[in-house]
Amino acid sequence: MKSKSLLIIVIQSIAIICLVWVVIIVDGGKVLLDNIDDDDEESIFVDYTTVENGLLLIKLPKSVEKNSSIKFTELTKTSFVDNSIFYGESTNVSPLINLNTKLLIVLNKKDQLSINLEAEADYLKKLIILNEDNKNISDAVVGDKEIEIKSIESNIDVLKKDKAFIMETIKNEWGSKFYQIFNDRKSNKLKDIISGKAKLVKITFSPNQISQEIPKKINISSIAQITSNYEALYFSDSPEVDVSRSGKSFYYLVYDNKILNGEKFTGHSLASPEDQHFLFVPKESVIWSNGMPWAYTHIINTGKYIKKSLSGLKEANNGWIIEEGNFKAGDLIVTEGAQLLLSEEFKYQIKNENED
Repeated sequence: MKSKSLLIIVIQSIAIICLVWVVIIVDGGKVLLDNIDDDDEESIFVDYTTVENGLLLIKLPKSVEKNSSIKFTELTKTSFVDNSIFYGESTNVSPLINLNTKLLIVLNKKDQLSINLEAEADYLKKLIILNEDNKNISDAVVGDKEIEIKSIESNIDVLKKDKAFIMETIKNEWGSKFYQIFNDRKSNKLKDIISGKAKLVKITFSPNQISQEIPKKINISSIAQITSNYEALYFSDSPEVDVSRSGKSFYYLVYDNKILNGEKFTGHSLASPEDQHFLFVPKESVIWSNGMPWAYTHIINTGKYIKKSLSGLKEANNGWIIEEGNFKAGDLIVTEGAQLLLSEEFKYQIKNENED
């Protein structure tokens, strides 16, 4: 009886041991399979990025591109009016007129003395010939004429210095452009300014308003007479800083003699179609990364997408205005799916960082 009980206990013990081993083997196999699945999942990663000509591109297979629902549209040119306000003031050109008067007096005197010098020099030659011919003319007469000529030359040198001083004053107080037209003396614009036919208006722009190019043509309105609007044409940079406003000042010409000295203006710049070309970027196309705005362009029938930076954005209805440059009219810009493309790029970067 005791032998049977012992045999049953032994059999039960063996069964328990076998059961334990089965559990261990099954669980171990499951863990192994899980590890295999994890390895397979990592190896399935697909890198859609590629580099061409130093640019990182995203190249999607046709099936992936179709399923991603990426949409794009053609960039078109657009007109643009910068409605940001700037200020200006009509300049009193009386100091400039005074400088012009002084310069004319100096030039007239110099011209007259130059004519006299030429005549006296010719006369001296005749005196010298007569002096050498049997002393018909005394040495004293020849000497006096030589002293007279040296005096004329000395006066001409003084006038040259006076002219140089006036010209330097014009350059320092009014700028290089005025120095140029005063030297030319044939400039119609100088005649228009001096006569009052063209009014000189000094306009001050903020740094943002002239970040790229000085506007060649602007529309200004009189603050005193809000119905008085004028077209102003860029003339030159101003050498003076407007201490009342931050920015840089420029001279513009307005062909209207009704404008008063000191009259104040406000206005907005107009981009000239011949000088600048602008593009409209839909707001859905703009993505922000690292604090900067970007957009993707698509190369047709290639599955390729290129990310480019957007600079000089100007807000408009339902989008942004940029100057043509990095983006060209006719480029295909992504309007839907830009965030998806950016995610693919980040996935590529994260994978490379993990491998490092």
